[in-house]
Parts: sequence; C-alpha cells; structure tokens
Amino acid sequence: MTRWRELGLALLFLLPALAIFFIFTYYPFGRALWLSLNISNELGEPVKFIGLRYYQQILDFSKPDNDYLRSLLTSCEFVLLVVVLQILCGLGLASLALAKVRGIGIFRLIFTISIAVSLASSSVIWALIFDPSTNIMTWLVDLLNLPQPGLLTNAETALISIAVMSIWSGLGFTFVITLAGMQAIPGELYESASLDGAGSWRKFWHITLPLLTPILLFLLVVNTIETFQAFTQFNVLMNGPGPDSSTNVFTYAIYQSFWIDHRYGFASAMSVVLFIILLILSVIQFTFLGKRVHYR
Repeated sequence: MTRWRELGLALLFLLPALAIFFIFTYYPFGRALWLSLNISNELGEPVKFIGLRYYQQILDFSKPDNDYLRSLLTSCEFVLLVVVLQILCGLGLASLALAKVRGIGIFRLIFTISIAVSLASSSVIWALIFDPSTNIMTWLVDLLNLPQPGLLTNAETALISIAVMSIWSGLGFTFVITLAGMQAIPGELYESASLDGAGSWRKFWHITLPLLTPILLFLLVVNTIETFQAFTQFNVLMNGPGPDSSTNVFTYAIYQSFWIDHRYGFASAMSVVLFIILLILSVIQFTFLGKRVHYR
C-alpha cells in the first residue's frame, strides 16, 4: 500500500512535466505522423489517407533527379564538414588554452566569444563578410581563382562558406565542453607519464584522448543532431536553395514544402524521415563508438 501511495505521489509531481511534454512534444509528433499519411487541405486538415506514398516519393532511389534525396545528401555533406572540423578545432583550441603562459585567459575569452552571439546575428555578420561589395573576402576569391562576384553565389563554394560560418558559430560551445573535459583529467597521470619519458604527443594520444572520449562522444551526437537541423544560417545567408540548389539542405526543403508550397502532409513526412535518420545515427554512434569510451 505504501508503494502505491509513493507511486501516486511521484506521478502527481511529474504531472506538470508530463503535461508539457505531451502538449509540446508527443502530440505534435503524433500529429505530424498522422499528417504524413494523408493528403491535407489548405487548413492543414487531413482529407484523404494515402499511406506511405509520401515516404516512397521522398526515398525514391530510382529517380536520379530526386530533389529530396539530393537535399538529404547535401545535408549529409554539410554535417560531415561542420561536425568533424568543429570537434577538431575545439580540441586544438582547448589544447592551446591549457598552456601555462601569461595572458592565456584573454585567449580563452576570445575562443568562447561566439557563444555570446546568436546564430541569426552570426549569419548577418557573415553575410556582410561574404558580401562582394565589402571586399573582405576578395583576396580569398582571387587566391583560389574563383568565379566572381562572391563565395555564396558560386555553387562550388556556397555550402563550404556556410559550413565555415557554422563552425565558427558553434566553436565556442565545443571549446568550453572540451576544455572542461581536459581540465578534469588528473594531473598525476601526466606527471607519471613524464617520469616514464613520455613526450607531449604520447601524453595526448595515450592519456588525454582516451579520457576525453566521453566528451567527444557527447559532442559528436549533439553536434550531429544540431547540424542536421540547421536552418537559420541557410535562410539568412541564402534565402533560397542557393546556386544550382547547392545549399538546399533537407531542413530548408521541409520549410519550403510547408510554408511556401503548403504541402503539409508531405512536409510532415519529410520531418518524420529526418527524425528517423537522426535516431538511427544516434543509435549507431552510441552502439559502435560507445564501446570505445573510457569512463573513469
């Protein structure tokens, strides 16, 4: 009887949180799942059940010109560029920030400054940087012998340019988390390694990197999910699919299907596909990479 009373009391305390989750998470997801199986009218109400037809259209590999598959591949390319380079840069900056030199605190502040800038503001700043009329990036365009007038108007450089901006925008968070993980490693391990004659590289490879794997796994999962859902920078910098649809990532294709084409059921199906992809990627990352994580 006491256990049931404690369970009822626990559910009573959990009720507000469960209600919020249901209203803002579970119900919208269930609604999107149901819409993805139906043709909807202009008000977003389902009018005809069509089953998995939208999913077949999105994942139709028989069509080489499938724009939705192309946008999904563009998202994968963007994620690979941003996530890998962001973690490597964060790891490198965190290693530099541990140097025991005068004024290192100033550099730590510089490395974390992007946290204080919102993604929309960062996009506006980088839009001015990439703008050919400001001549800020002219030297790079001339150095790489790229077509004029700018990096964002060239199909070969537009996605890379947005990736650079995204790496800078998220680098502060990655740096802070990585630095905290490095500072949590006991100094005695490095002292013992020094007594054994280990150099800086051996210390990093055999001590820092193994003990930092929980942090790196966390950053890999979180940054992958966040980068796959990137939208703001594409909307601000490009406000469209970009030159030759080179920056038409999957999230922007969802936005276009929902808000511009008013294909609510189709956009819902695309959202469910994105959710399944992120779920599969997260499971794969935890399953295969989780075995290599060293927990102290």
